[in-house]
Amino acid sequence: MSPMKPGSAPEFWRTLAEKDGADLGELVGDEFASRLREPLDEVERRSFLKLMGASLALAGMAGCTRQPAEQILPYVRQPEDLVPGRPLFYATAMTLGGRATGLLVESHEGRPTKIEGNPSHPASLGATDVFAQAALLDLYDPDRMQTVTNVGEILPWSAFIGAMRTAATAQLATKGGGLRILTETISSPTLAAQMEDLLARFPGAVWHQWDPGSEMNAAAGLRMIAGSAASVHYSVERAAVVVALDADVFGCGPAHLRYAREFSRRRRPEGPGCRLYAAEAMPSTTGAKADHRLPLKPSQIESLARALAADLGVAGVARGAALSPQAQAWATAVRNDLNAHRGSSLIVAGEGQPAVVHALAHAMNAARGNAGQTVFYTDAIEAHPV
Repeated sequence: MSPMKPGSAPEFWRTLAEKDGADLGELVGDEFASRLREPLDEVERRSFLKLMGASLALAGMAGCTRQPAEQILPYVRQPEDLVPGRPLFYATAMTLGGRATGLLVESHEGRPTKIEGNPSHPASLGATDVFAQAALLDLYDPDRMQTVTNVGEILPWSAFIGAMRTAATAQLATKGGGLRILTETISSPTLAAQMEDLLARFPGAVWHQWDPGSEMNAAAGLRMIAGSAASVHYSVERAAVVVALDADVFGCGPAHLRYAREFSRRRRPEGPGCRLYAAEAMPSTTGAKADHRLPLKPSQIESLARALAADLGVAGVARGAALSPQAQAWATAVRNDLNAHRGSSLIVAGEGQPAVVHALAHAMNAARGNAGQTVFYTDAIEAHPV
């Protein structure tokens, strides 16, 4: 084979710039150079430092701009208990899912500035959650709606009242037929009485209640056991064993602040102690505190609840799908612990589970003698829609 002649080999290029650029060779040669091709001289470095210093100085002066002129007027009748610079505290309550949480609101010159739990309120015992803290931010949200709008048009409040009166007059002829009222979960007796008066005037209307914090599955499970609407309340401070079936008892739900406080009291070194079992699909506050945590798919919780109820002797319960060895060992440990603590245990089902799991939890509590000890049933505190 004859040697290849110089210049006869094809030339390959990696980019269009390499093909067209004339100074590519110089740039490639300086790719790993030990110094910059064109270092900054002394004057350029000095100019750079001057520019940076001027930028910092101007940034500091940005807060020294002259504010627009405003008139400061004294109180005509200053409230007796209002002293500028000294906070006032007001006891109030915030509802979520129809349940109230007691709060203390710190206020300066009539403006709320801080929210904390009310230690004298039985539902919070001095604690707050993220929803209560976020309520203060919502109060000062610049995007918060402050006017009445209709199809994007800002209208006065009187326009809304007039439109409602016109619609109410038109509904009188049909006695509310076709009228639908959507509200959040209501537990206020006063507001519930007003809604009942409205439905009495418009018997054909239908009242719907819904909010993201409502517990529809829990309410349906209670109806399966009690036969009518009811409410359930737990006493964690009396429970030596707590079993959570996909339930974040201490992280969300009604009275979770109270339950978390009661649980922490029992877990103190000088406390009586409380063993916590949690079977859940996603990590939660309750699962993080559990002594024995079992990760399960949400669809497997019902089979676990059925197996546990059958082992505890709940009548008429059929076992579900077979459990894994890990789940069976967990269920056996829970059964033994519940049998050893009759009347001082607690089984709770989460809202993400169907009504049958909640019914099984109530049946297991009844079988262990927990009703009236750690579990209490009352009439429904929510005003249910008709």
